[in-house]
Amino acid sequence: MKETEKKESTGSQASANSLASSRRGLLRGLAAGGLVAGAGLSLGAGPATAASRRIARQSASWTPPNSPSQAEQELFVHGNDRWKMQAQLHPREYADTRTPLVAAQHPWAMIVSCIDSRVPPELIFDQGLGDLFVSRTAGQVLDGAVLGSTAYAATKSYVKLIVVLGHQGCGAVQSAIERKDNPGTPNFPPRLEFLTDRIKDAIPPAGTPNRENLAINENIRRIRNQLLQEPQISPRVAAGTLNVIGARYELDTWIAHKIN
Repeated sequence: MKETEKKESTGSQASANSLASSRRGLLRGLAAGGLVAGAGLSLGAGPATAASRRIARQSASWTPPNSPSQAEQELFVHGNDRWKMQAQLHPREYADTRTPLVAAQHPWAMIVSCIDSRVPPELIFDQGLGDLFVSRTAGQVLDGAVLGSTAYAATKSYVKLIVVLGHQGCGAVQSAIERKDNPGTPNFPPRLEFLTDRIKDAIPPAGTPNRENLAINENIRRIRNQLLQEPQISPRVAAGTLNVIGARYELDTWIAHKIN
């Protein structure tokens, strides 16, 4: 073999070895991140990937909650615990759920929550398609559209629970505090004032210790109590087929808990 051909052959073999090594390294990295299964690749008879384990968990029998207490347990005991431990199932996201939902939905809870990007109800409660009605406004503020949406949910017998969900570090509550402390602030946006006006009565006097957190909790209670007076809601609550509760999500601990 000529010297030139030997060099080309040696160089080609080295390149192939390098490429194979790079591919093996890439596959190992993808496997560690649980991505290999999604790409349809395999490293041999290794342990199940995160994706396959998730699908296996979802295959277990599950029936929707059939009472307010069951719905509350599914959200706060099961779903939020999975989120808190980073062991989410991501349930009811695949074709076996999507296809039947084309014909009908039967969500078993409604969440009235803030628009905050860090508090998506479906994620923090680890629920899937067809599980939840969700209405989101800044500070959970109620208006005609939200009240109408909640009343609509309450007319559905399969809805067992309505949750007013506030959260730590709520920007709408912070804006309401600022507005209440500085009522003469010029050029305050009228649409924002609509929100702050509906929150301001929940704010304790200036100088109150833990003022912001107290305001967040009181705002949740006031909204919950208002919903309890709605004519489509109160008869079902009295009959025990629906409950309305207040809850709060903590950004730093990932825990959602009831507010009394």
